[in-house]
Amino acid sequence: MTSDANAYPQPQPDPVPMSHPSRRSRKLIFIVVGAVLAASIAAVLIIVTTASSPKSVNGTLYLLCDRQCTKATANGYDGYSDISDGSQVTLVDEAGQVIAITELRRAPDEKTSVIGGVWVRTFTFAFAEVPSADRYGVHVGNNNRGTLWKNSDEIEKSGFHLTIGG
Repeated sequence: MTSDANAYPQPQPDPVPMSHPSRRSRKLIFIVVGAVLAASIAAVLIIVTTASSPKSVNGTLYLLCDRQCTKATANGYDGYSDISDGSQVTLVDEAGQVIAITELRRAPDEKTSVIGGVWVRTFTFAFAEVPSADRYGVHVGNNNRGTLWKNSDEIEKSGFHLTIGG
């Protein structure tokens, strides 16, 4: 008898089972990936909504005169020669750094009004695309005049309102 090596089947090792994650493991992986994705999206939204975005800051300056602010004295009434149409208005951040400059403006048809027996000349000013800050200061006129400070929330609610004279 001749022996043929292939005549008898050789014992084969048991196949190694493939390690497939169970349904529970797959579900856990999806939950973890979903949570990481949700946290990432939330972080991006927080950064985007709290990032420094430009805004406008507006204000009004009321010049109070003890007698009628006539056309001749309309710009620079008595001791207020630094307060007139076109006078510089400076906006600073909480560190005192200048972040914007604009000018006082009067509407061409605006008349000086009398309020409570006092003549009032009204000027407006606006700063466009101002960087965000915790506090803002506004300065109008010469160096003898101070800076009025307001926090960011106050600025968003009502802007600046200054009164000089009286």
